[in-house]
Amino acid sequence: MKRIFLLLIIVPLLTLGQGNQKNEIDWITLKKAEYFAKKYNKNILIFFYRPGCDYCENMKKETLSDPLVIKKINENFLPVMLNGKSKKDIIYNGKKYVNEHPHPEDAPWRHELFVELVDPTRGNYYWPNVVVINAKYNKLAQFPGFQPKAQLLRNIKKFIK
Repeated sequence: MKRIFLLLIIVPLLTLGQGNQKNEIDWITLKKAEYFAKKYNKNILIFFYRPGCDYCENMKKETLSDPLVIKKINENFLPVMLNGKSKKDIIYNGKKYVNEHPHPEDAPWRHELFVELVDPTRGNYYWPNVVVINAKYNKLAQFPGFQPKAQLLRNIKKFIK
């Protein structure tokens, strides 16, 4: 009788957590992404945003919170979210990148890493910006501006191994 009781209580508890889909992207630091990219030959996906950007917030809420997008990114990329206007120094590929905007109380200028990895589109920088980089730190693609779910999935499809 005890065995049946234990099976009725324990088995559902053990199976309850299995197969549950994640409800958010597993964002990691750039340093970890670089390490794991080399170790596992996996592409890095960097989501550059800026504070106060409505398009960035909408992309976080609408696109990057979609279960299929979450699944594709978590399974196939090393995802990194970076503030493209941060004042923090960032080490990438052994080089130090900074944001030398002279007035910290003003809206900071674009971070040097953002400028390094993002090419202007039609002469302008768009927010947000998604950049895909391989394990050798070569930029494979960039997707400027708000990316609806279907568009982002279509864009990243060719980089899924």
